[in-house]
Amino acid sequence: MRYVEQPLTELVDAGLLPVMEAWLTNDAYCPIGDSEPVWFDIETTGLSSSAACVYMIGAVMRSCGEWRFCQWFSERPTEEVELLQAFAGALPADCALLHYNGTTFDLPFLRDRCRFLHLDITWPTVSVDLYSQLRKLKRLAGLPSCRQRDLEPYAGYPREDPYDGGTLIAYYGDFIKHDKIHRLTGISSENGNPAEELYAALARHNREDLAGLVSLTGLYDCFEILKGDITDAELAEFGDAVSLTLLSDRRWPEGMTFSVRLADRHLTLPKRLEDLTLTIGADADGRLTLRIPILTEPAKHFYDNYRDYFYLPVEGRVVHKSIAAHMDRSYCRPAKRDEAFDWFRGELLPQVGEVLSPCFLYNSKDRCLLFPAKELPKHPERVSDYAKGLLTLFLNK
Repeated sequence: MRYVEQPLTELVDAGLLPVMEAWLTNDAYCPIGDSEPVWFDIETTGLSSSAACVYMIGAVMRSCGEWRFCQWFSERPTEEVELLQAFAGALPADCALLHYNGTTFDLPFLRDRCRFLHLDITWPTVSVDLYSQLRKLKRLAGLPSCRQRDLEPYAGYPREDPYDGGTLIAYYGDFIKHDKIHRLTGISSENGNPAEELYAALARHNREDLAGLVSLTGLYDCFEILKGDITDAELAEFGDAVSLTLLSDRRWPEGMTFSVRLADRHLTLPKRLEDLTLTIGADADGRLTLRIPILTEPAKHFYDNYRDYFYLPVEGRVVHKSIAAHMDRSYCRPAKRDEAFDWFRGELLPQVGEVLSPCFLYNSKDRCLLFPAKELPKHPERVSDYAKGLLTLFLNK
């Protein structure tokens, strides 16, 4: 069995470490209490734990206050027991395992292999699956899939490894064959030892999986921004749509844009407007921008005291009860809540809560309010609160 160890700073930019440390102390994302965090990833010869084995495990853990990358590799399948025991033995007594989709694959696979091999190893019960948290990016950013390597570019991690785990299964089989020939004969090819070249590819893939995994913590800043962690917001454009420049100490993922349909977020829109979206992302100059469509559909101002009004079915409007008192009761009736309103016709913007007024609605049950768009430039001191409210629409179901 082979074992290698090196400082994590040789694999990732040192600037990532404060980001990772901040993520580890955020209970909303990393609820591990006082447990010692250990990032890990396994490589196997297949998906079935009854027919395949674990041939490599990579981990990132602290040693003497320094983050280090560790890697165990079975040079032959018979070393799997030694591999599993070595990894388990290296884990701190009270640790939490951090992984990407390990809940459905890595952890069950390890447990199954230990049962199959009759190994008395108890794996940590505390774990955090970054996939379960980051998979919402697929919907928000319109990604075709949410594999780890799909997210790494947005986290700024430059993966060089071109292979996936499935491709490398054959590489491991070839490594075993060439390594056996080399050990028995001592003969290498003219271009070097093929086994070592194969091992280098296997090791690099696992190493980059771990480096990419810890890099994903940089993506979580976008969730904090959507929760309202901005220092200010400024009106940047006012035309067919409104653009707000958002100022934040948080980092937005490189090249990532989120879109959410207003019709999916508590706002009743006619079919021709159902595809109108809020979008957030960095503009050409790298400024974080929230873009909001201006709505021209007539809206309603509903009366809170609707019981003071009577509805005229023939005319489709309401009158105050003081006027209805002099009318034929066959011509009017007490108004219902969604019938007592006045129309507003003009340019409108959506808002969450009553940040700007007067307020209007398309439907009395809508949870998004509307206000005259012309009011926004008049109140620069409220733009930040206005933006924070809209940002919550990206995360709310």
